[in-house]
Amino acid sequence: MPKKKSKQRRSNHEGCVYQLKNGTWGGYVTLGRDDEGKSIRKYLYAPTEEEINHKVNQLTGKISSIRKESLQNSFCDLMKEWLLVFKINEVTSRVFEGMMRNYNLHIKPYLENMNILEVDTVVVKKLLNKIYAKNKSRDVQKKVKTLLKQFFDYAVEEKLVQYNPVLSVNIKIAEKKDYTLEDKEKDYKAIKPEHREKFFEALKQNDFLLSLCCVGYYSGLRIGEILALKWSDFDLVNGTMSIDKGVTYEVQFDKDGNKIGKRNIISSPKTKQSVAILPIPDILKETLIRWKNIQIQNNEKLNKKLSQDNFVFENKDGSARTYYGTRAIYRNFLDKHNLDKKEFHFHALRHTFGTILKEKKENLYDIQTLLRHANARTTEKYLSMDSEQALSLKGRLDYVFNKEDNERLQKRKREKDFEM
Repeated sequence: MPKKKSKQRRSNHEGCVYQLKNGTWGGYVTLGRDDEGKSIRKYLYAPTEEEINHKVNQLTGKISSIRKESLQNSFCDLMKEWLLVFKINEVTSRVFEGMMRNYNLHIKPYLENMNILEVDTVVVKKLLNKIYAKNKSRDVQKKVKTLLKQFFDYAVEEKLVQYNPVLSVNIKIAEKKDYTLEDKEKDYKAIKPEHREKFFEALKQNDFLLSLCCVGYYSGLRIGEILALKWSDFDLVNGTMSIDKGVTYEVQFDKDGNKIGKRNIISSPKTKQSVAILPIPDILKETLIRWKNIQIQNNEKLNKKLSQDNFVFENKDGSARTYYGTRAIYRNFLDKHNLDKKEFHFHALRHTFGTILKEKKENLYDIQTLLRHANARTTEKYLSMDSEQALSLKGRLDYVFNKEDNERLQKRKREKDFEM
């Protein structure tokens, strides 16, 4: 067995290197002293003297330009502190909930025993590969990568590390696969034309859901925007409505970032483009007038008067309905009438609104304006094409190309006549 070598003397703050009884090499770097005056050391190990010297030199080089908190605390301690001190105040509670979920599910289990200086590009790449192998989701991969990038941007700025290891990591693009008509059918996001009549026949048995779904179907509003509507938002004489708020929820957390509850709130809409004055089609205007009369009758039974400040789809106590409570009522309705939840979910009403406009050959800019999308590419994702529309386009294509073919033949005839 090789004899243990004595520790090699190095200059101050350059660490210490020594050989172990089993022939491998060890070393450490002193980071400072704790509150009791004891030395804080970071230990390193390697199979050869050359490698241990390289590791110690590399670490002392890093330490010269970073704060000692980098090695005194674990990676997860530093990242969780960043989340709870900085990010919680920079994003909405719902976004922060997603960040904490990704941290707890995908980052902490893999990196909790590591130091921030040990989390290099290779470690990050392995982590992202592991996430995809487990979840088969590029979306989760991207969210975790973004979260790590943001944290390391902060860590570089605070001199906890010298560089951001995430910048060198690329996520593999999903492999192309054969795409069939069946796959295209599954991607149809609107309610299918052949199912729309059945849907409205079933809704006639429930005045509340009929009125609520008509607003989504004939205006393209999001469900949160519909639930936040008050009668004062409508100008039924001129046929317009004002959109400037939506029902959502705010997540509540304890001091460790654990979700402890949520409360219903009314806030500004999803984006700046969502604030708008929109037209009300006559068919929707008739539905709203009918629903308002039903509400007036219901309030009279309770010796209450309906005012302009009342929510259009309020609870019995006058409060705004929650998304989850309304969804429960809607899902019970779908179950009762054997309607597929995937096709008839709330947001499908918005998709159907846009798709119907496309089916009727409205231009993309007008559809984008009505859906209040900032980007036309987002609007395009909402729109679907079915076989009926494809057949209707056939006539237009026949007209265009028959005309082009006739013009070409006429031109050829004129050229022959000229040659003669």
